[in-house]
Amino acid sequence: MVHGAEPLLGLAQYLAYINFALVLFNLIPGYPLDGGRVFRAIVWAMTGNMARSTLIAANVGRFFAFLLIFAGFWQIFSGNLGGLWIALIGWFLDSAASVQAQQVTLQGLLTGHRASQAMSTRYTVIPEDLTLQQLVDGQILVSGQRSFLVNRGNNTIGLVTLHRVKEVPRSEWPMTSVAQVMLPFEQLKCVDPDTELWSALQKMDRNGVNQMPVVRDRRVVGMLSRDDAITFLRTLQEFGNAQGTAKRDLGSRA
Repeated sequence: MVHGAEPLLGLAQYLAYINFALVLFNLIPGYPLDGGRVFRAIVWAMTGNMARSTLIAANVGRFFAFLLIFAGFWQIFSGNLGGLWIALIGWFLDSAASVQAQQVTLQGLLTGHRASQAMSTRYTVIPEDLTLQQLVDGQILVSGQRSFLVNRGNNTIGLVTLHRVKEVPRSEWPMTSVAQVMLPFEQLKCVDPDTELWSALQKMDRNGVNQMPVVRDRRVVGMLSRDDAITFLRTLQEFGNAQGTAKRDLGSRA
């Protein structure tokens, strides 16, 4: 009985070792690990700045990631191929920490800006009786646009996207109207013009959509897409770089 239990005992010891190693790894004070979250909370309590504490914790996480990568390659060059796993874990931690740092930087740039500043007012409205074939031939293939508001008279009643068009067999396009495949207005994920742009992007992520109508008093005043937000972000960065260059020029002249 004892001899037969040896393999199970060995497996239990191996699993215990793995779990213990995972616990130690998770205690590394680098975000987004649990140890990093505790470290961020401590820094937050000291600075009172959530964004700054997240950025500091993420950078500490990257520091430990580089140490793991270095240690892993050192073991590989020393003949221990097990170092490859350590290097991969370090790479994973660096990637996760970098994403968190980028999100904090992005949020900082977009804070204080509204959806109305990034939205596009050049959107296409189509009548509800337009067929999918007419939509594809007259709009999608011509302009490359992927989403369209559907109107009944002067009222917006829904949104049709390229994805919903592609769900209909091509042979049925000439007989199918956009009103039959559109997403009704009541089901649309909309955003108010005064909503913070960062919050609007988070709402897109939560709902898995790439664009949202910007609505005020049930009237569409624009369309906000991820591309619009990226374009607006690039503009902010360009103005920031231009202002920084101007300040340096003034300082050198002084």
